[in-house]
Amino acid sequence: MILPRVLAVLVAGVLMQLLLPHLSDRAGIVVVSVPIGAAGFYATAGFARWARSERGRLRAGWLLGAVAASVFGIAYLGYIAAATLDSPPKSAADGLSLIAAGLAMVALVLASPKLPDRSARLALALDVTAVSGALYALAWQLILDGAQEHLAAGTFLMFTMVIAVESVGAALALVLMSRSTPTPDGYALRLLAAGLGTFALTAGVAVHNDVLDLPWYRTGAGGGYLIAALLIAVASRTVLPVGDKSGERVFAGIWPALPYIPVVLALAEVLRAYVQTGTLTPVLIWFLLAVVTVAMLRQLLMLSTIRSLIGTLRHQAHHDALTGLPNRAAFYDLATAKLATAEHHTAVLLLDLDGFKEVNDTMGHAAGDALLIEVGHRLRAALRAADTPARLGGDEIRGLPARPGRPAGGRRGGPPPAARHRRARRRSRPGAAHQGERRDSRLPGPRPRSGTPAAGRRPVPVRGEKRRQGHLPPSRPHPHTIGWVTASPNPAPWCTIGVLPALGSTGDRWRTCRDGAVRGDQGGRQRRRCPSAHNRPSGQQRL
Repeated sequence: MILPRVLAVLVAGVLMQLLLPHLSDRAGIVVVSVPIGAAGFYATAGFARWARSERGRLRAGWLLGAVAASVFGIAYLGYIAAATLDSPPKSAADGLSLIAAGLAMVALVLASPKLPDRSARLALALDVTAVSGALYALAWQLILDGAQEHLAAGTFLMFTMVIAVESVGAALALVLMSRSTPTPDGYALRLLAAGLGTFALTAGVAVHNDVLDLPWYRTGAGGGYLIAALLIAVASRTVLPVGDKSGERVFAGIWPALPYIPVVLALAEVLRAYVQTGTLTPVLIWFLLAVVTVAMLRQLLMLSTIRSLIGTLRHQAHHDALTGLPNRAAFYDLATAKLATAEHHTAVLLLDLDGFKEVNDTMGHAAGDALLIEVGHRLRAALRAADTPARLGGDEIRGLPARPGRPAGGRRGGPPPAARHRRARRRSRPGAAHQGERRDSRLPGPRPRSGTPAAGRRPVPVRGEKRRQGHLPPSRPHPHTIGWVTASPNPAPWCTIGVLPALGSTGDRWRTCRDGAVRGDQGGRQRRRCPSAHNRPSGQQRL
């Protein structure tokens, strides 16, 4: 459990803060620096252990974290030397602390869950910019403003750099922490964020103490440094949480709102300063300009992300997840639009796979899925770019040729789509017969001219059936019916019904009839033929 360890860290910090007033300044620095340096080297071992079990980006992040922790431990060895020697290397220790903080930020980025795309990385950069600006504005307004008069130029510059680096680190940790989902033991990101944030806060308190000539450990500074170091040490032995790819993290609990708290506090401080003095410092003015700019960029990025998500959802709603072909909804939309403006060149290809259930039963559903994927690939290769193949479900596949018997550009000549598909089916890939390749059958029906009344039209005479009298169904058929393909009683009407040859077979099985109509049935496996094979009018499309 992570809670007992965090409580132990807090108790250690409180005890250290209570102990320091009873020690001299040098003794207090040594007493604090020894456990802090030990925590740094302890974290080095923990990060190195994680690096050995990872690869690539995560391994680089953990290795860099180990380097940062070791530099941090060396820096506090310098503070110990500064407290015990007459010529203390305190400036070198301060520089090493800044280097360790910078390395820790880079390690945090590398070890955090990978962001999915460029827009997510840009959103992260904008959020970190806004939060770090808010933290620095708060530190300037509450601590650094007016401190330049009480501090030496070098000391003030050093404190300014420390607070700037720590503000960026705390902002980065807060934003990454808000976008991760901890596992039962995966609280490393939160602990690292808490450690970096505590360091930033303690550095500001140390500047405050120095400005007011207070002891360095006052206002919780002594215990704050120890708590920050121990939190990082605990984080080195904690599993890193996974990233949130579902988007549910944005609405879960208070953690996603953490990065906005510093921004709200900074805006409240701007309002307070303006109400009391009637003016704003340059830092607050620049902060307001930065917040407005970042908010505008964030809004534009959100609109771009929403547009991209809408396109993705639209594609998923109108395409089959297995084959990538348009699905039933897309086919009905396209067929309805095509039938509304259809001419005598309109046709529908109806295809299914004979014996497909046997493939699933004997070879497994994985083989059936592979077969459907291969059928989708061959169908795309056989049809033109303007033609639309679609999978309605199972092994039911439909096709909407752009112009039957014509290429996509509209010029005459060239094989019709079904003929190209038949040739593509004959070019079997090696081993396909052992991978569940099945035969397929189709029932296309080109639509004749439209615009004539529906009353009095007769269905196409089919072998084995008697000619039926009566009217066609109403203009609004069942919702699952594509439409009614009808023939005009005017001279030279025609329609084509039939079945394409199966895989491996040869011969022409198409028949063309005059003066009739055929229903655009999408679901049946009926194999209809015209009454005779010899009475074929001219204009027949031989496949």
